[in-house]
Amino acid sequence: MDSSSSSSPKASTVVELTEDYLEELLKFTLLSSINGTLEINLGLSKQYCSHLLKHDDTQQDPISDQSSDTSGGIPFYPLYKRLASALLKCITTGEYVRESNEVMLIKEDESFKQKEDEWSKSVRDQGVELVKMLKDVDYEIDVQEPFFTQLRVGRKTIEGRCAVGDYSRIGPGSLLLFNRCLILEVQDVRRYPSFAELLKTESLEKVLPGVDTIEKGVQIYRNFYTEEKEKSNGVLAICVSKPKPQPYISFGTIISGLNCEGIGTLLGLKHTTGTIADALPPPRSALLSSFLTPQNPHIKGSTMTEGARALAKHVHRGGNKWWGNFVGNDINKNKIALEVINQLISNCRWINIHIVPPYDGVLEIRVAEGYGARWSKEGSKFIGFLEPYMEDGHSKRWRH
Repeated sequence: MDSSSSSSPKASTVVELTEDYLEELLKFTLLSSINGTLEINLGLSKQYCSHLLKHDDTQQDPISDQSSDTSGGIPFYPLYKRLASALLKCITTGEYVRESNEVMLIKEDESFKQKEDEWSKSVRDQGVELVKMLKDVDYEIDVQEPFFTQLRVGRKTIEGRCAVGDYSRIGPGSLLLFNRCLILEVQDVRRYPSFAELLKTESLEKVLPGVDTIEKGVQIYRNFYTEEKEKSNGVLAICVSKPKPQPYISFGTIISGLNCEGIGTLLGLKHTTGTIADALPPPRSALLSSFLTPQNPHIKGSTMTEGARALAKHVHRGGNKWWGNFVGNDINKNKIALEVINQLISNCRWINIHIVPPYDGVLEIRVAEGYGARWSKEGSKFIGFLEPYMEDGHSKRWRH
């Protein structure tokens, strides 16, 4: 059966531009780009798109409502949900909007202002088109694979349904939204007494591509419609065509216009000289894992973590006790260090992935007061803690 249920379509309701809807649309757009089936070029690598969709199965944060993950802290995985939330705000306001998240004495690349103006225009133009497109939808219909893909590429041009409920109201000119992603326009609706008659007259290749006999086609429909329901109501051949404007095309155009820089900024990344434009923040679990790695795993009785050891070497630099009272045995020091790094990860207002010699690239995070930490860019190695930026910091050995 080409439908996922035999119920009537959702009729005459405006498809609202919600965070959940944009998450679905963004996921569909990214997957289509990865699979090579998207009609436009996003300008993003398959690896980058896959990274946005990647889940963190070991994520141990108690926050289950990802919608609250809108500003501050290393973003939760999957990153596309954070991105969808930020894009909703942009489309709703008609401007490229992001959190300022200033950190003392550190400034971003000033050339970004011009880029943000360009991004605002793209968001405004395509956002208006997307909203209008959704408002014009008459009915929402769900369709299973492989029939959804066949509709999308134009191989399947007729949708067979039992003539019940709102299906009987569908007529030429109606706009149907399939799986909340694909808009098709109804060209004609023809009524038949049975699915067998429909398949015989319209041809299997147009209605159920890949099904080789009418008997098999009828059996597919029988999984969802009883013979009694079919005979008492009749069936419809809904002939459709694909208009050029599509929700995922408009949304994809926004993504393409933003490119890696605009996307990264919406995810909370900052841009300075040396920033790696196509880098994305690693998952929190990776940062914690490298931080909690035993410093001397081969020495019996050694329990201090890499993070605790780094804090032990760094804590004397802070004159205002921001790092806490770092005392006690190794177990207690590990606990204190973990509390410190969790505070930085959860409350950082500055996230930058950039080149810092001698490293290939580092992830640098800082809270509003300027205190921070660094990892390798993929989060697999913890490098150390950071004092707030200060003039002549090196000559003063970063002592505040």
